[in-house]
Amino acid sequence: MAEVLLQYVINERGQMPVGQRVLADGTVQRPAEDNALPSETERLDLDRAVNWQTVGHLEAGQVQSLKEAITSSGFFNLEPRLLINYCKDDPGTAIWTVNVDGQSARVVVFDPRPRRSAQIDKLMEVLKTLVN
Repeated sequence: MAEVLLQYVINERGQMPVGQRVLADGTVQRPAEDNALPSETERLDLDRAVNWQTVGHLEAGQVQSLKEAITSSGFFNLEPRLLINYCKDDPGTAIWTVNVDGQSARVVVFDPRPRRSAQIDKLMEVLKTLVN
């Protein structure tokens, strides 16, 4: 299988994981419907095994555009954990992973919503433009 270029998985208690990933060969995948719910005690900020299903494919130019967006977004400068600024019991998480030209980064965003991180918002907009 090709290397993961960009992946995000949103984990929330009592819900199936949602997200998307793009492989280096342009394959676009989303979490399959047969994934297990997180257990009551499972930490949502840790990677979990996720079954993926292919939903599309990007052309070489689109893959290059995504790579450029990742590099220019400032994602590689983010802290590995983006914490919320208020206390919330058991917040959901979004785990972002990127791999571009030998650089890798993993960022956990607690209580993921728009405007938590300009860098991640930019990547989400690029994904929406390229994939949808």
